Amino acid sequence: MLANFKKFGVAAAVAAALGASGAAHAINIGEPGDALLIPFVYGNTATQANTMIGVTVIGTTQSNVSEFDTISGVSKKYCSGAGGASNLHWYFFSIDSIHLADGKIPATCEDFVRIDWNYLISQNYPSVQSVPGYLVISDNAKYTAGDVADSGVILYGSTYFVQGNWMSEAFIPVIPLYDPKAGTVGDEVTYDGIIVDDVNPVRAGMDLASASGETAWFSLRYFVPTTSEISGNTRFVLWFPDNEVSGGSRYNQDIVVYDADETGRSTRTSIPYELNILSVSPTAKTDSLITGVITDGLVNTNTDNAGITAIGPAVNTGFVVFDVNDFEGTTGSARGGVAFSLVGVGTDANTVQVQTDLAHERGVK
Repeated sequence: MLANFKKFGVAAAVAAALGASGAAHAINIGEPGDALLIPFVYGNTATQANTMIGVTVIGTTQSNVSEFDTISGVSKKYCSGAGGASNLHWYFFSIDSIHLADGKIPATCEDFVRIDWNYLISQNYPSVQSVPGYLVISDNAKYTAGDVADSGVILYGSTYFVQGNWMSEAFIPVIPLYDPKAGTVGDEVTYDGIIVDDVNPVRAGMDLASASGETAWFSLRYFVPTTSEISGNTRFVLWFPDNEVSGGSRYNQDIVVYDADETGRSTRTSIPYELNILSVSPTAKTDSLITGVITDGLVNTNTDNAGITAIGPAVNTGFVVFDVNDFEGTTGSARGGVAFSLVGVGTDANTVQVQTDLAHERGVK
């Protein structure tokens, strides 16, 4: 997908529509949206991996959603007092943003809809079993009638990545999206006919480069197991609003791996897709889930003893700094993304235990 803000071409108009500079804010997962972006979805029955998605559909009588800039057409929402249908539609995309599957979700007002990804795809979508990707959930009317009206739904989302036989549930951030009718300045979800073909979470996503020469800075935490008592692994999930152009900087992305002694080691990784899943380990390899690796600079000591814990020094742990200067569009075109760590810290009895750590955003300069 391309960053759809570039389609409007006038940076000042975008800025006016956002009531700010036109750039993304820090990741915001507590607001409602016209639509939702779930940046990482994966199911694999053989390895007992699954994604559980919850969508809450609300009305206007018990809320004041007009204060949120991720909601359009408040007076025209289906759940505006009289009740009514508010069916949803989900769209599943591969790591490089190829549309693989979609379907309708029946919903009503003040409803909670649970989606068990493995169960859903077992019913009629076997081709996406064991395929990593991302989901967009929006108003089903956009599917039946096209993008001719503002979204009629108000949505909240919550998602968990499950590993083992329910031995671990890692929080996955769900990003609210602004989805007015086609042609509206600042639209974050655009459609090719009735299928979503462009998502750009500027309002609630992580700020990315929006002009030539700009660089988005952020860091992600890592941990590499050090003893037989502690098991697990670290994976980085990075979602961008576009695939990298051929030969672009994200194919050979510069990073700096820092340890607990403030020592930084420069190396590189590859994050060319919209959705990138990196394994962070000295022995990491790519596979059907892992799209890239970070292997250098991860094994270290803690000579200054600044990281002493109940289980000993903070060795083989730290953070990785990314400086992403991947902008290829029209200057002033805002872009938003998502990044987080899935940090595994378990025991021999539970090696799949994992927790989520959002990226530490450092801004764009």
